[in-house]
Amino acid sequence: MSGGEDAGAELDLTNAHLPSLDEVDLPSGLTSLDLTANRLRSMEPNLLALTGLRRLCLRQNLVSQVAEVEALASAPVLEALDLRDNQLKALPSLAAFTSLRYLEVSYNEVRSLAPLSSLGSTQLTELFVACNKIAAIESLERLALLHTLELGGNRIRSLEGLSQLGLLQELWLGRNRIAELGDCLSSLHNLRRLSLQSNRLTSMAGLQHCTALEELYLSHNGIEQLEGLDRLVNLKILDVANNRIQRIGNLGVLQLTDLWANDNQIGSLDEVEAALKSQRGSMSCVYLRGNPCAAGTDYKLRMKFTLPRLEQLDDSPVA
Repeated sequence: MSGGEDAGAELDLTNAHLPSLDEVDLPSGLTSLDLTANRLRSMEPNLLALTGLRRLCLRQNLVSQVAEVEALASAPVLEALDLRDNQLKALPSLAAFTSLRYLEVSYNEVRSLAPLSSLGSTQLTELFVACNKIAAIESLERLALLHTLELGGNRIRSLEGLSQLGLLQELWLGRNRIAELGDCLSSLHNLRRLSLQSNRLTSMAGLQHCTALEELYLSHNGIEQLEGLDRLVNLKILDVANNRIQRIGNLGVLQLTDLWANDNQIGSLDEVEAALKSQRGSMSCVYLRGNPCAAGTDYKLRMKFTLPRLEQLDDSPVA
């Protein structure tokens, strides 16, 4: 992590193999400190005492005590805090962190988002809590300015808890246990990227309100048909690979650049050609391998003819 106009106020100790900060001189005027990939087990006194830190990165250490995070003297001015890949079992109370805009706590053992209700700031715009043990989306009501939310690799079953995030632009929820969308996305009119890969979806119903979507990732689910796309006029990338889709359709209003539909059950190449004719002016990348329709010897030739702008077909560039 770097930043700030005064280069002398930055210190990068990445990969310094430090088990402790006891013998490290941390200038009192530091505004940015990067301690990535060390062996620190605690937030030591000389670190806690720094009052001017705006950016602190403790990624890939062994920190486990949330009370030490809460004790940072720089809390009122800290704008970016990175605690990714440590040993935290809970989120710290962030009541004193009134300037925080970026928070990263992925790859820990956090079970609940409830401590976010104590956040002393409504300025948070980026929140990353991937690969923890989160079971529910909660305590985000005050984070109205949030534009990026990463909760992939958790234990989430429901999308409830997103209704106040009207400015959200990116939502990453891959590798959870979500079985349906329902109306939980109805307020996300500014969402541009949505990932629900590797969940338990059987239907795409519920996407119709996300009219700003540009990228939609739904691979590795149990989806049986393409639906709910008629209002997504801004969509450019659609990933429905590794599902149970039998035919490509309902693309008429779209101008896709990328379609990833490999490893489904799409049988008719004639139907594929007919469905993709509306994409002739935009589509440059198509993945259909792993479907019966891609087994014929004329598959590549027919796809090139159907899509004159095609640059990538499955794993091969189109000459």
